[in-house]
Amino acid sequence: MKSRASYPLKMNRRMVLQGAGGLMLGLPVLEAFMPRKAAAQDAQRSPFVIIMVSDNGVVQAGSSLDGNSEPEMFWPTATGALTKELLLADKSTRATGELADYAEQLLIVRGVNLPYNSTGCSHSAADAQILTGAKITAGSTDCLATGVSVDTAIAKAKNPDGREPLVLHAGMFSPGGTGFDIPGYVSYIAPNQPRTYIDSPYKAYQAITRVVGTTTDPNAAQAEARRLQALRSQSINDLLRRQIQELLARPDLSKGDVDRLDQHLTAIRDLEVSIATTTLKIPDEDVARMEQIDPKPYDQTSREDRVRLHSELMAFAVAADYTRIAVLKIGDRIDDQTYTINGQTFKFHDASHRSVNNSIALCHAVDRQMLGSYKHLLDTLSAYTTPTGPMLDQGVAVWANQCATGAHSFTNVPWILAGTANGVLKKGLFLNVGSAQMPNGSQDGKGGDPSVSGVNKMLNTLLTAAGVTKSDGAPTDNFGDPSLPKGVFTELLAAT
Repeated sequence: MKSRASYPLKMNRRMVLQGAGGLMLGLPVLEAFMPRKAAAQDAQRSPFVIIMVSDNGVVQAGSSLDGNSEPEMFWPTATGALTKELLLADKSTRATGELADYAEQLLIVRGVNLPYNSTGCSHSAADAQILTGAKITAGSTDCLATGVSVDTAIAKAKNPDGREPLVLHAGMFSPGGTGFDIPGYVSYIAPNQPRTYIDSPYKAYQAITRVVGTTTDPNAAQAEARRLQALRSQSINDLLRRQIQELLARPDLSKGDVDRLDQHLTAIRDLEVSIATTTLKIPDEDVARMEQIDPKPYDQTSREDRVRLHSELMAFAVAADYTRIAVLKIGDRIDDQTYTINGQTFKFHDASHRSVNNSIALCHAVDRQMLGSYKHLLDTLSAYTTPTGPMLDQGVAVWANQCATGAHSFTNVPWILAGTANGVLKKGLFLNVGSAQMPNGSQDGKGGDPSVSGVNKMLNTLLTAAGVTKSDGAPTDNFGDPSLPKGVFTELLAAT
C-alpha cells in the first residue's frame, strides 16, 4: 500500500481542493487525515460559532406597551431541565415550544442585559451593543459601537489565514443607507467601523468557494468576466471532478469518510440548485443563473428563502472549514418586513409597537417563525456528521434578538444556544442568569444592570466556547467595554 505522502492529494486537517479560476473547496473532517495516535479532541477542528440576530424583541411578560402589561408568550414555563415533552406542552402558548425537537441540546438563557442607554434610535443602539458589549456613539438612527464585535475576535483567533468572518444579511436595505433606511450593523471590524454585510446568497456562495477574479487591468475585465461566467456555469463538483475522483480513490478512506464526502458534495449541489431555483423560482440548475439574484437581494417576497439559504450556507461554511464564525442579521435597523398571518397583512415593526389590531398575536406568530428559521439552521447542522460525532455538538449555534421587547427594553434580551462546542457548554437547560425578579418594564432604550448579567458576559462565554483565550492563555473574561464587570456565565459552562 502506498504511503500517505505518495498520494497525489496531500492534505492535513485543514483540507482544501483547489481548481482553476481561484476555485477552492474545503472538505469535512475525514478519519484518513487524522493523526494516528491523536486523541479525538486533538483531531477536532476548533469549535464553530454561528449567530442569528433578529429584530423588534419578543412577546414576553413584564413588558408594558400602551400602559398594558403583556402576557408571557416566549419563555418556557419553568427554569431547569428541558425535555421535548415539556416544550411540546408549552408549544401552544410559548414560542420556544417550536424548538421542542432540540430541547435536550439547548441552553435557553433569560436575564441578559444590554448595558448602555440608547442615544437616539433604540434599535440602532441595540444593534451596536448586542455583539460588542461596547459603549455607543451618539446618533439618531445610526449610532456606532466603540469596540469590535465577537465575530471579529473569533475570526482573528481561529479562522484560517486570518480570514474575515462570514457575515450575512437578510433585510430590505443596502449598505450606505441613510436616515431610517439602514441595515442595522451588529458586526464591527474596529471601533466605529461596522462590517459590510453580504446580502446575496450567491455572493456568499462565491466567498465560500472562492470563485473570484484576480485581474486589476481594466482592459482585461471583459475577458475575465467571460472566463468566470464559464466557470460558474458548472457545478463545483464538475469543476473539481479530477481532484474529487483522486480523493475518493484513496484506499485509506473509510466507509464513513466516503459517506461524509458524499454528504458534503450533495450539500454543494443542493445549495447550487437552491440558490438558482428557490429564490429565482426558475427550473434551471445552471449555477450562472445565481447571478440574477444579485440585483434583488432586498426583495421582501424572497426573504424567507434567503434566510433559509443563508442558514444552509453558514452550516456549509463551517463544515468546509471556510470559517469558524458566521453571523446572520435578519431585518435591518428595524424589521419592517410585511407579513400576512391569518388573513391580516401588517408590517412587523408596526405590530411590535402595538399600532395594528391583534398585535400581540401577530408578533407571537412572527416569534414562532423566527425560531422556525433557527430550527432550520439546527436541522441543517444536524444533517452533517463527522468522525467524532454530530457536527452540531462540535460548535454552538445561537439565536438572539437585538432587544427584549417591542417597547425597546434592554433587559431580558433573549439568547438561545444549541450545541456544546465539544463539551464546553451545558445543554438541556432553561436558565435565568439575572436577578429573580428583573422586570422589563417599558424601558425605552434604557440599559439594564450589567453588574448582574451584562451582554459582555455572554460574549465572553461564546469566546470561551470557541477556544479564544487572552494573551496569557487564560480564558477570555474581559471582552466588551473595560468599565463592565469581567466574567463569564459560569452557569452555562460544563466545567467551572
